[in-house]
Amino acid sequence: MFSFRNNYKIIIGVVTGLFLLLLLWWLIKDQPFNLIARVPGMDNRPKKVERPDTVIIGEHFDTLGRMDEVIAGDWPRFRGIDFDNISKDQTPLAESWDSSGPAIIWRTTLGEGYAGPAVHNGRVYLLDYNEKKKADMLRCFSLKSGTELWRRWYNVELKRNHGYSRTIPAVTDKYLVSIGPRSHVMCLDPLNGNLLWSIDLEKQYGIPGKEKGKITPDFYSGQCPLIDKDIAVIAPGGKALMIGVNCATGKVLWKTQNTDTLRMSHGSIIPMIIHGKRMYVYNAVGGVVGISAEGEDIGKLLWKTTEWSPATTAASPLLLDNDEIAVFGSYGAGGAKIKINSDASGYTAIVVEQHKATSGIASDQQTPVIIGDFIWTLMPENAGALKKQLVCYQKSDLLTPVWSSGKENRFGRGLGPYIVSGDKMYLLDDDGKLYLYKILKNSVTLMESHKVLNGIEAWGPMAIAGNYLIMRDARNLLCLNIGKI
Repeated sequence: MFSFRNNYKIIIGVVTGLFLLLLLWWLIKDQPFNLIARVPGMDNRPKKVERPDTVIIGEHFDTLGRMDEVIAGDWPRFRGIDFDNISKDQTPLAESWDSSGPAIIWRTTLGEGYAGPAVHNGRVYLLDYNEKKKADMLRCFSLKSGTELWRRWYNVELKRNHGYSRTIPAVTDKYLVSIGPRSHVMCLDPLNGNLLWSIDLEKQYGIPGKEKGKITPDFYSGQCPLIDKDIAVIAPGGKALMIGVNCATGKVLWKTQNTDTLRMSHGSIIPMIIHGKRMYVYNAVGGVVGISAEGEDIGKLLWKTTEWSPATTAASPLLLDNDEIAVFGSYGAGGAKIKINSDASGYTAIVVEQHKATSGIASDQQTPVIIGDFIWTLMPENAGALKKQLVCYQKSDLLTPVWSSGKENRFGRGLGPYIVSGDKMYLLDDDGKLYLYKILKNSVTLMESHKVLNGIEAWGPMAIAGNYLIMRDARNLLCLNIGKI
């Protein structure tokens, strides 16, 4: 019996081997044996073109259309006119939609990203990344029709990293400033797109060979520029904590030394008045700072704290009452409250409260909105029982929620944008469903909802300008008519 089994295995092995030899002979009998080295392009892949890491910022310009009509509406920068994400426009807005939802006035396709729009003088400005051309593009559209008027662009190599562009330009009557994914700054004429000046923050302010001298964050630049009295205010990190640049000339007027080598975060600079002093408040990677925004000491570091230093932060600081500010960290870091004190010797900052996302107000991405005595936020997905809910807190108590949308009303991953006009709040979830809420002091009631697009990662901040709500998902920009008919 043992011998038979062994012989059986040998026979099966020989037959299998003969079959494989016959198969190999059949495959190669009519083929030449000339081996050819693999050459790029022979397998229909595009040739790899080596690009030097020399970026000529704003090198190219395309004129694409003519301005049709300038219509009313203004959203000139990150979080709007007063940095609070509340529209001050008095245009009456609809309180109900029909079954088709708010009308889509125009739409356009974008490169993958989360950059939001700025609106001024009837024009919509958006920073985009063209994956085919491998180019950062500052694009200008007509607010009324969506006609693309012009593009100012330049080639820069980027690897997809949760999309590409994620900043909002700042625009005035005279100047338009943008920060690209790799920290390239452009200042343009907002009407004709003429390039006034540019700065490569990586080259000018980076410290070679030092991790803390790195400029661009891991997921590309998320800082939105600020134009304050014709001065572009930017926080590079590296060799300079913050700089003020003359928009007319491109000359750096002041520079704040970065003695602690704080790094650029995904958050943005917010002007605040604390103890009667106007200052720029910024939550960097490594600490929070207040820098003089006025007078002879403009650009001077007034106070800092390194007690609050989450690894990642995207939401910007909020001014509370009693000269306190709220700050937020991503990935479960939660939030903190910082008290700014003032005496004859100057200013000091003390972290009076810290909490994780499971214990108090938190935001992974969008900056919460203050309405009266209350703060509204979309809680992140690691916030425990309140995860992905719209939640309201009192400004005086960041630990105890006073209202929440409930576990049956969660919104995507808790990363979508929300914006306020009067007593209305518009909230967009990750997948492109738009909610219209009526604000009732410390709660809201749902008025309407509609899926405006089959979206994906609809995380870019929205803008309200006149009758229009401008919103996006990862690859589409839409302009909706939300006006009262």
